[in-house]
Order: sequence, then C-alpha cells, then structure tokens
Amino acid sequence: MKTNNDILENLRERREDEAPQNINETKELCSGIFWIITEDSKVSYYKLLAFEIPCDTYGNHLGMHRIPLNSKSGGTYNHKRLWEDEIKNNSRHKPYNKKAFDYYPRGRVEVANNRAIIYLNPDINRTNIIDEIKLKFGLSEHNIADVHVIIDNSAHYQCWIDRA
Repeated sequence: MKTNNDILENLRERREDEAPQNINETKELCSGIFWIITEDSKVSYYKLLAFEIPCDTYGNHLGMHRIPLNSKSGGTYNHKRLWEDEIKNNSRHKPYNKKAFDYYPRGRVEVANNRAIIYLNPDINRTNIIDEIKLKFGLSEHNIADVHVIIDNSAHYQCWIDRA
C-alpha cells in the first residue's frame, strides 16, 4: 500500500516554479472541471487532473464527450459524480483514487459570451497553476477575449489543506 510520502514522490514531477510550456500555443477552447492532486500543503508538487468539454466562445458544447456530462442540468460535470464514476474505481488513477472527491483542491472552468471564469480553491491560486489550467482548457487570447479567476473559499471547494 502506498503512503502519502509515496504519493508525494510521484508528484515531484511538477515543481512550483515550473510554468507550463507553450502557454501561447492554441488549443481547443474547453469548459470543465479539475483537481490539483497534491499531498504537499504548500502545493509545491502537484498533478493537474482535468476533464475538458470542448466548446465555442459562448459555452456551447462541440461534439460528443467521452464521459457523459453528469451535472443536474446536464450541461457540465459534477465533481462528486465524476470522481465516483470515473476516478474512484479506475486503476489508471492510483493511488489518489482512494481519496474522497473533496480531498484534493479543485475548481471549474466556465465559458460564456467570449469570457472564461476559473473558479478555484484559494490554496491553488498560484500563477503557475492558473497558467497550466489556462493551457489545458485552451484559454488563450487566440480563443477567448477575457479570463477571470474567482477564488472560492466556500465549503464547496474546501479540501484537506483547509481542514488540516
């Protein structure tokens, strides 16, 4: 059985001071949800686990999705449902899949009216993490006019760091 130290060692691939490469590279615009997988309270080492939904600048979905949208509205992903359905029992996501959906810091990307909003836990409000989220979800000036970051310190986005 892997310990928290083993998990932390696996996450050392990401250093806090490493910005993602090719930040200006054009990627398909997406909305969706994400987690920052880390056992380090300073979030020096982490892995971005993202589930993207390709969309246009108005937030309209483009094409089919490998994973069905599972929110109440049917228009996006729900963190808890996605964790239970796609991560929890998936060996590809070991060892962090044994944690609860709200263990790791998480957030959401919403797109509407040529504007993107990134909602996230305050513990992951770091330039390098936000830049990586922007890259992963295609939030470049080539795809969208404006990107706002909203720090959400509500109970909804709390994680193990907040409860420590």
